[in-house]
Amino acid sequence: MPKANSNLLNLKKDYLFNEIEKKVLLKKKENKKILNLGIGDISLPLASSIIDAMKLAIDEMRDKKTLKGYGPSDGYTFLKQKILDNDYKNLDIDIDEIFISNGMKYSISNISDLFSQNSKVGIINPAYPVYVDSNIMGGRKNQIVEIPLIEKNNFQPIIPNETLDLIYLCSPNNPTGLAYTKKILKSWVDYAIKNRSLIIFDGAYEAFIRSENIVKSIYEIDGAKDVAIEMRSFSKNAGFTSLRCSYLIVPKNIKTHENVSINSLWKRYVDTKFGGISYPIQKAAEATYSQRAISEIKNTVDTYMKGAKFLYENLKNLNFECFGGQNSPYIWCKCPDNLSSMKFFDLLLEKNIVTVPGIGFGRHGEGFVRFSAFASFETINEAINKLKNI
Repeated sequence: MPKANSNLLNLKKDYLFNEIEKKVLLKKKENKKILNLGIGDISLPLASSIIDAMKLAIDEMRDKKTLKGYGPSDGYTFLKQKILDNDYKNLDIDIDEIFISNGMKYSISNISDLFSQNSKVGIINPAYPVYVDSNIMGGRKNQIVEIPLIEKNNFQPIIPNETLDLIYLCSPNNPTGLAYTKKILKSWVDYAIKNRSLIIFDGAYEAFIRSENIVKSIYEIDGAKDVAIEMRSFSKNAGFTSLRCSYLIVPKNIKTHENVSINSLWKRYVDTKFGGISYPIQKAAEATYSQRAISEIKNTVDTYMKGAKFLYENLKNLNFECFGGQNSPYIWCKCPDNLSSMKFFDLLLEKNIVTVPGIGFGRHGEGFVRFSAFASFETINEAINKLKNI
């Protein structure tokens, strides 16, 4: 029999959200109503304009004249052009720097495959677990450097004293719910230019930004196009969590230590390992940029953010110390009475309220839980009423 990939054996036994789901399933067996404010999945239906576009694309498969077979592994031009015209207008991005991907998880978990096992990797902590897991799988377990997001620094990432090759940043941040200021992001771009580092910038929640001093794209920072790859998703704002469609920007002028274009490396990588997103889903993604869909999506995002505001204000009124909720649908809540994050998670689960324990996002997440406002307003309100009794 073949030997196992030893890097996979270095992963934790189970994935964070699977562990939570197991506990929730046990609770469901008690026939209790579960108030899920944990995993950030959608609760509102897709915009009707998006559904209509996908149906039309499927109907094209009935006709030989409009039938589509294999598509380009990096995405159709019609979708790339919409992204360019709407999301990156006046930011000097070229259409062949845009890659359509199978959700953010695919891009985040595979981009590190382009780089040497000896690359020193700076990862924010707490963070989306895939950042760490994918680098462990790539043989860089001992090359990971924590970038702490802690309360005394308002959960903003602080520049390290050492040189990093790769840097993972996420703003608005998951799980803390806080966005990074323009000043902080500029300091990271300047650091990356000075040290010839590469920033992997996770912008999955940019549609939820409300504050004027928060940039939506890292390319709004001078010099970022020389040092940053940006990733965005249609999942949270447009409801594509089951459809799986996202994109990333890989500027052509970013080079490896050996002076190889990272854009060309990623193109070669996806040509081998990825078959592309289906035509109907890419047509659905294209439809998100129509005037009708923009209005529908805005209403969806506004609804989630109203829920976040309601959740945040009521948690504060109940004397919980919490953060976030202004530029993202997540609330980062400090555990009361010095409880551990798992103890507080279990205490809330006893009341049928599901959150995510902060320790699952890394050691600097200990002492917090994450509340998600992707739930319905009724669920949030009912959870608040139950919290009054804790």
